[in-house]
Amino acid sequence: MRFSHLLLSCVLCVALTGEARADESLQQHVNRLMRGRSGAVIVSNPQTGEILAEWNREVAFKWAFPPGSTAKLVTCAVALEEGVVSPTDRIYCRRIPELLGEDYHCTHPPALEAFTLSSALANSCNYFFAALSARLRAETLQHGYILFGFGSAGSVKIPDDPAAKARAALGESPILVTPAQLLQAYSAVATRGTVYQLWRRSNPIQTPSVERTIKFRPATWNTIAEGLEECVRAGTGQAAAVEGVRIAGKTGTANTRDGSKSTHAWFAGFAHKESAEIALVVFLERGSGARDAAPLAGSILREYFKSKNRK
Repeated sequence: MRFSHLLLSCVLCVALTGEARADESLQQHVNRLMRGRSGAVIVSNPQTGEILAEWNREVAFKWAFPPGSTAKLVTCAVALEEGVVSPTDRIYCRRIPELLGEDYHCTHPPALEAFTLSSALANSCNYFFAALSARLRAETLQHGYILFGFGSAGSVKIPDDPAAKARAALGESPILVTPAQLLQAYSAVATRGTVYQLWRRSNPIQTPSVERTIKFRPATWNTIAEGLEECVRAGTGQAAAVEGVRIAGKTGTANTRDGSKSTHAWFAGFAHKESAEIALVVFLERGSGARDAAPLAGSILREYFKSKNRK
């Protein structure tokens, strides 16, 4: 009996040591990848909230920025739950949103057919989401952002003005989010509604703890997840793809609030799509989501699965 207990202890010890080494390898990779860059990275297990790696914790948890198109998942969810759009409804992209003008023109390749909600999410179609915003009340969209944890209950304010509502639907100011909050929003999609507090194994008093639960219809979660997977497979997030892994994610390029023409770069996502074990957010203070943030996310995901296989 004692031998069995000893053997079990040894097996557990080896497993925990392997996990620790994998986490250490991932952290070192993130450190090398982000050296000399301005921004933040946070990687977690969406099923527990445990942080697997992070870079620039101050920015990740305390600094808020416009999330750009990574926030379109909120518009998707609210529209589906309110019944103002179905997964099969289509809107043809005319490139320049009537409510917002040339500054928010679509950058995806010309569409040969009208977009569904999933394909509009995959291609980050501004025209589609600006048109969708006209079907939503400002307070409904505002409530959606609060549900997903953006800002705080008192700081998410969307004016009841068509153009302001359209900008909010695209994730532009006044919508703000920290990288950690965005990570939890995407983790909610990965778990189909369960949001865990973020914690580190190095803190002995912390264990997995549910922070909140978002109750949506299964079809809503599935439609969003399909659009996010298509984004990485064939849309704006292709640079984050990893062979043999079903990654669901979204790029974002958001206007800065300093009056310049500069943009922030985002990538947020999780893998595998059906049984997620890793979620991540990459944020860069300057750049574009597809060109700059997505390749870094792909590098982190490849390192994670490579380290997992070594373990």
